[in-house]
Amino acid sequence: MPKTDGYLELLHRTLKRLETAVFDEGTPPRDLASLTRRLLAVSREIERLESENGGVNASTATEVEAEPFVPSEV
Repeated sequence: MPKTDGYLELLHRTLKRLETAVFDEGTPPRDLASLTRRLLAVSREIERLESENGGVNASTATEVEAEPFVPSEV
């Protein structure tokens, strides 16, 4: 078990707690900005670690074929 697994688990638990606080209507508005910044930072750290470790949630590039834009279809 790599050393980062414990840290990753801690980050996931922290993320869940931050999500609870950010989306709780009882959270004071003055705290929302800092909680949201922290939530995004933890989320990015999890994504970075999972992509380094080849985790299931790792970002992967997907090749797509572009279709011509047809304004009348909008």
